[in-house]
This record gives sequence, C-alpha cells and structure tokens, in this order.
Amino acid sequence: MKQAITAVLLVGAASVLAHLHVVAQRYYPVVRIESPEGLVFTAVHEATSERSLCAATNDRFLTPFKSMCSDCRVIAARCERELQGMEAALNDGTSIPYHRIFAPGLQVAIAGPAEEAGRSCDLIARGGFGQGVRCVPPAQRTKS
Repeated sequence: MKQAITAVLLVGAASVLAHLHVVAQRYYPVVRIESPEGLVFTAVHEATSERSLCAATNDRFLTPFKSMCSDCRVIAARCERELQGMEAALNDGTSIPYHRIFAPGLQVAIAGPAEEAGRSCDLIARGGFGQGVRCVPPAQRTKS
C-alpha cells in the first residue's frame, strides 16, 4: 500500500513538472514574405505560450498580405522556439541594415532595394498612424 501511494505521488509530481515545463515554453510567430519588387518582409510577433496561438497569429498576419499582393510569395510561416540572426535582432531592437516597422506586438524588417524598402516602410507606417506603428531606417537602435 505504501509503495502504491509513493508511486501515485511520484506520478503526480512528474505530471505537475511536465505541465510547468509546457507552460514555460515560448513560441515566436515568424513570417517571411517576398514581393514581386524584390522586397523581403520578415515579421516577428511577440512570443506566446501556446503553439496554436502562434499559428493563428501567423495566419492573421498572412491573410491581408495574400489579399493585397497575389504575386507575393510566402517563404516561411513558422513558430520558433528560439530566435536567431535577424529575427533575434528584430526582437531585441538591435541595429540591422534594413528598414523596420515597429508596431505593438510586431516588428518587421524590409530587405531589398533601399529606396523601395524605404517607400514601403513609410507607406506601412502611415497606414498604421495612431496605432503606434512607426518606420525606423537602417542602423538605428530602438530599445535601450
């Protein structure tokens, strides 16, 4: 009887630890899209603790792109556990050599011809005026 109680307690403790581990997971919604003009948009959203919410965030981001730009190509739409390279730099606010869009819960890098990237950045920022959306030119740090 004592062994059975001990076994139940161990299984219960393991279940609690497993649940805490799953809850502590973070998923970063990341999308990369290429436009016919040669621009590549890399979007990183705020992390979420649920993979299904991460996938839904990517879908919500892609829906307007698909309707506005039928010739745009989705290069990737994924849920990253760990950000690296440009995606990590976007999330951290580190300087990168691309125009960037900063909006609540979202950061986008626009790579490609500088003049076209700047126009797209400004257009997107003006479209989100009053909603905390801004365009940041290359090589400016955004967080302290």
